[in-house]
Amino acid sequence: MLEIDAFFRPAAVTLALLTAFLLLRDARFDFRARLGALFGIGTAAYMFCSGAPGAWGASSLLLPLCIGNSVFFWWFALALLEDDFRLEAVHVGVLIAVLALGFARVGAHIVERAALGQALAVVHNLVILALDAHVLLLAWRGYDNDLLESRRRFRLLFLIGGSLVAIGIAFAEAALAGRPPAAWMLALQSSTVSILAASAATWLLSASASRLAFANIVTARQAEPVPAIDRQRLVDEALGAALERAMNIDRLYLEQGLTIAALAKRLGVPEHRLRKHINEALGHSNFNAYVNRHRIAAAKAALRDPKLARLPVLTIALDSGFASLPPFNRAFRAETGQSATAYRSAALVEMRSANGRIESEKS
Repeated sequence: MLEIDAFFRPAAVTLALLTAFLLLRDARFDFRARLGALFGIGTAAYMFCSGAPGAWGASSLLLPLCIGNSVFFWWFALALLEDDFRLEAVHVGVLIAVLALGFARVGAHIVERAALGQALAVVHNLVILALDAHVLLLAWRGYDNDLLESRRRFRLLFLIGGSLVAIGIAFAEAALAGRPPAAWMLALQSSTVSILAASAATWLLSASASRLAFANIVTARQAEPVPAIDRQRLVDEALGAALERAMNIDRLYLEQGLTIAALAKRLGVPEHRLRKHINEALGHSNFNAYVNRHRIAAAKAALRDPKLARLPVLTIALDSGFASLPPFNRAFRAETGQSATAYRSAALVEMRSANGRIESEKS
């Protein structure tokens, strides 16, 4: 087993670094690519640190990368799953917490506090498991609403598979609780990471520049426009008219919990056909974002109405099809760049000013 590990571990480190290099070489200006490269570098560092007893202490310069790699994977997965993902204070806070736990584990090992080290190992790995569970939840919850077939396959083949590998590593580390890993565990770890890293590197080497930059999973606003002649071929006029009527006349977007499967059933078309139409003809990569755009438009109209100036924002959110206020606030800010209250105030002030100018002109 040690011979197997000795063969695969250097290969895993090399392939992980190669993947990071390819991402930075061909798509270094893409946020997702930079996070992917960070995860690749962290994976290489982790494979080096976990290779043999005492490696953690001898590789102190790599410790932040080794300990933080589970968070790097979490960041990378969120960037791939969420079109508008940005690193915020909460994401950095999780990294700081994981690093603190990891360094505390190393410190407990150095001072030979076995009980403390085991307790910290349990807490540390529970945090990692929570991050992996979050990735799995996002991959599962967003699968039906994702309108990009390549990203839907990616959710299943890479993110879920990668999460399961990370969960396996976390369970193994929790079970070891600071003890040296068995030879078969090292061999399994290095061979699995080598296979995954080789697959990633092969995919990157054979991909076009646009795919390297994740152009196949970016938002519709960033995607290259489809030529008019191709767009006309893709658009189904009957489906487009039926969808327009359903959303703008029947206002199906007001139904809370509307799914693409339910909408396809109402329209009497196959789900895959509706999914392709909304993505390729209308330029949306996520069904919820498409529906929310209609809901936000309705909410903006209500917020601009002077007759509804005293109507609570919560009521407007619910009347527009949102199930609660927090998702409405997030969607409204993402669409307009400001809160609903600020939007209403500005709109009403502008309307009063316009009415004042009209009255002045009449007089």
